[in-house]
Formats: sequence, C-alpha cells, structure tokens
Amino acid sequence: MSEIEKFFNDDPWQHITSPIYPNGQRLYQKDERFWVSMDTSDKLIFFIKESGKYTIKKLPKLQGLELSIDQDSIDGETMLVCTLTEPSLRDKFAIVAKDVAYNTSKFEGDVFLDECKTRIISWADFLKPSRKGLTKAEHYGFWGELYMLTQILKPSMDLANAVNCWIGPEGKKQDFTFNKSAIEVKTTLSGDANTIKISSLDQLHKITERLFLMHLHINFSNDAMALSLQDMYTAMEVSLKDDIDAKTKFLNKVSTLYGKASEDQLEEKFNFLGMETYEIKDGFPSLTGENTASAITAVKYSLNPSSLKSYLTQINFEELLS
Repeated sequence: MSEIEKFFNDDPWQHITSPIYPNGQRLYQKDERFWVSMDTSDKLIFFIKESGKYTIKKLPKLQGLELSIDQDSIDGETMLVCTLTEPSLRDKFAIVAKDVAYNTSKFEGDVFLDECKTRIISWADFLKPSRKGLTKAEHYGFWGELYMLTQILKPSMDLANAVNCWIGPEGKKQDFTFNKSAIEVKTTLSGDANTIKISSLDQLHKITERLFLMHLHINFSNDAMALSLQDMYTAMEVSLKDDIDAKTKFLNKVSTLYGKASEDQLEEKFNFLGMETYEIKDGFPSLTGENTASAITAVKYSLNPSSLKSYLTQINFEELLS
C-alpha cells in the first residue's frame, strides 16, 4: 500500500476517545498544520493552523459542518476549525479533511487559509446533499459528461487520467482537455437534436491547438441498456475503488451537481442514441471574446447542426492522448 493510499484509508479519529481540543493529533505527517481532535461535546474536529494572525472573511454556514476561526494569542497562530455537527457524516468528513490537507499543503499564509476554506466549501454538497434539483440543462449536461467518462473514455484510456482530463467542474472553458486538444460536450434529448445551445463566449473559444464539439443524443428509457446518473456515479466509484487519490478527485468534481440532483433525477434513465463530433476551426460559426465587441460580456446562442456538416470529424482518442 502506498503512502497516499494509507493516508486516505486510515480513520483520522480512531485513536481519539475523549475531548482534547485545542490539542490534537497530526492528520498529515508531511505537514504539521493539519490536525484532528474532539471537543467537549464529543464532536469530531478537523483544524488547520498557520503561524501569524490572519482574517478569514465570509465563513459560510454549511449543512453538517461548522466553520470558525480561533486565534491563539500565546503561540501567535490562526486556526480554521471545522466541527462535524452530524456524527453520521464521519466517513465523508474524513474524506474532506484528507483531501484538504493533501491539496493545500503547498500554500502558505493567508493564501493557504483561503485555499483551505475554498476547498472545504467545494465539498459542501458531498457532505450534505441539498437535492433541490438540477435544471434541465444541468441534468442533461451532467449525464453527458458522466457518459463521456464511463462509456467513451474508459475503454480508451486509464480512468484516473480521464478524471484528471475532466476539467468542466473546475470552472474551465471546456469540459475535457487532452494534451493539446479540448472537447466541449453538449447533450440534448432526441426531440431537440436540431439545436446545440452554447451558453457563453468561452465554450467555443480555442485555448488548445484543437477544439472539438461533441453532440450527444439521448432519450428517456427504462430498457436494459439505459443509464441513470446514479448508475454512472456508482460505476465510477467501483472502478476507482483501488485508486483512492483518483476516487477522491472524482467525488470532489461531481459533488456540486450530484448533491444538487433530486432523487428522481438521479434515478431517471436515458438511452444514448448517437453523437456527432465537430472540429472548431477557421470558419466555424461561433461567438467568442475574440470576434465580438468588447462591450459584449455574455451571450447565449444556438447552432443548427444541419449547417455544420463540413466540420464533422471523428476523434481517435489514442492519437489525442499521444
């Protein structure tokens, strides 16, 4: 077992049986700023301390988790304290604490504390899903990106690498990047197949040597081949069970949309009917920051696939990854 796997598999609080905060036990042996503890109410704590006095603004209220700032006047330290308020979330809390430690230890000072706060917030819907429901565009788009991972990329490349290539959830311009190429995935119901909706100036803006637009067609179905968000989410968890690092990255990337999806949306099944792939190159009809007036800051527009036939192409993923 690798050091990373051992780090992610251990229960950080297994040897803490009584209240010890503000003392604690080291969480991450490579960085002495991450600690776990227990308060006088027997609530589990993950706290982060940095030398110096810093102000962390706008601490959010999170379901199942309480964030607070503790200033140590004697040692001159600032501590970001995360207290678990719902004991049933212990296993999830462990994933969050370890992910924060593993991904923020390269930072220092106020930047370090802000990065820790941002990382914790990014896990909010994983800890306590809101289930308030996705919009139709979010629902179909999320389904399409999970289908891309589980059904299109998985046979062509290492799944951990595929998770790394999935950058849409990180707020990037396109959904997937591969070396010098990027792919924007659009998913529509069969009845809307004659329209591809572009929602920003960035989506078809080339930041890599090659950019592809992949248009997936789906319809509602309950047959044996149909897939739901839950089916693909579970399949990813199973496939990544022996790669804890990749599994944690996946859980973080899906946490917002998966946590927002209603129970019905998680279980609703769709059939994949087919797809077309277009290459965005000279002459392709698109609106980007480069070809619109600087006064225009946001746009939404639709493309007619029947007018894009000259840009149709096929993607060889082995070549894309080389």
